[in-house]
Amino acid sequence: MNIIVQEFIEYVQIHGLKPEETILWMMKSKLSCNLRLYPFYMKSILEGYGNGFEKASIYFGQNTYLEISFNACFYAYFAYMLGGLIRRMGCKIRPYERIAGETDAAIKKSVEMLEQVFLGNVPMDEAIEKAISLFDEIPKKVVHRPKVAIFGDFYVRDNDVMNQDLIHFIEKAGGEVISTPYNDYVKITIENILRRAVARGDYLKTGLYSGIMSILKLFEDKYYKYFINILGPPPVIQPKKLEKHLADFNIKLLNSGESYENILKIFYIIENHPDVVLFVQTNPAFCCPSLVTEAMTHEITRITRIPVVTLTYDGTNELKNDVLIPYLQGR
Repeated sequence: MNIIVQEFIEYVQIHGLKPEETILWMMKSKLSCNLRLYPFYMKSILEGYGNGFEKASIYFGQNTYLEISFNACFYAYFAYMLGGLIRRMGCKIRPYERIAGETDAAIKKSVEMLEQVFLGNVPMDEAIEKAISLFDEIPKKVVHRPKVAIFGDFYVRDNDVMNQDLIHFIEKAGGEVISTPYNDYVKITIENILRRAVARGDYLKTGLYSGIMSILKLFEDKYYKYFINILGPPPVIQPKKLEKHLADFNIKLLNSGESYENILKIFYIIENHPDVVLFVQTNPAFCCPSLVTEAMTHEITRITRIPVVTLTYDGTNELKNDVLIPYLQGR
């Protein structure tokens, strides 16, 4: 919360905006970690900071952005999808590039192209096609690398600063990382979301979310076709099939939260990447659901026969990723 508010303050100051004319968006959610407390606590931080920021507002919005507009929901979903697929392409190509740095340069340029799409300056199809061509042109070498899947707390698993550049570290140690785009994460967990909404009697939300997912699926199929040559066919995602593994960990279908989702994601990865040899769980210090998942790692390894290494990041400069090296050397 402090980091989010600090970045908000710095953005307003750098761009010379008036604090009283700015709003900090924060997700409205019934998810764990007491997210409903966040906007109120953030407002108290702004009031404590002063300097005009006590007049700034906090907007408590839906994580679907639907109350803003359908377009906001649509573009947010595809920002996550396309950003995640670009990251996935980077993870698939960078370990094998002949000229170091070419893949990261292609990622940077691709993101700039997509920014123009979301600004309304370029058609999405055109930008995606051009972005894919950048990756197609990268010369690659053929070598064997063990595949490593990252799962865990979303605050750190895809945050290169917080996780000490984990993806590049694994690649330098000899591995290839399997990353998961956030749109896949939504599809993995949607059955649980809808089931709990029905149990609460929230039938309107259930119908709305089901309808939106059907519409998004049509566009997703349209845009994913550009990635097939590099990433292969779209992943198989069958939430109800994945949920059958929950009973092995004494998790019920009306449970929810990060530990629930981690189990689904682990078996989703195995189903789509049967050659994965190592799971890396990323945690922030003092995170309750991360500790619950960590307590299940022995059982996860017993059932999957794939080792799990837990990395806990505490925001200090102490190196955390070195423990992975023995798992990757010689494979």
